[in-house]
Amino acid sequence: MSLVADLQAQVGESLRAVATYEEDEWTLRYECDDIKAKPRIFDKIHEELILEDMGTEYLESVFQVGQLNCTMHSFEEAMCFHFVRGSLQGVFVSIEPETMVSLEEFVNVCKESEIEPSS
Repeated sequence: MSLVADLQAQVGESLRAVATYEEDEWTLRYECDDIKAKPRIFDKIHEELILEDMGTEYLESVFQVGQLNCTMHSFEEAMCFHFVRGSLQGVFVSIEPETMVSLEEFVNVCKESEIEPSS
C-alpha cells in the first residue's frame, strides 16, 4: 500500500492532510474537505519543516537517545507530525486532535510506507 492508504487504514476519517517534501519543493498527497477551504499555508509549513529538519542532528546530540523519528505539534484543531526521512526530506501528517493511535505503529507507517511518485 501507499503512505496515504496506510494512514487512512490506521486513522480513517481522522486524517486531515499528508504532504511530502524535499529541500526545494513539497507535494500535497491528501487533504480533507475542511482543509481545502482554508487559505494556502503549505509554503510556510514547508519552510518550517526545512528549518526543523536542519536541527535534527542537534536534537539527536542533545537528547542522546538515537535517531529522531518525528516531532509533534498539538493544536486545538489538529495534531501535526513531522517525520524526517533523510537529509532535508520528510513527511508532514495532520490528524484530528482527539484521534487515538498507537504511536509506535503510527510512526512506523509514516516513516516506512511507500511514497508514490507525484502524478
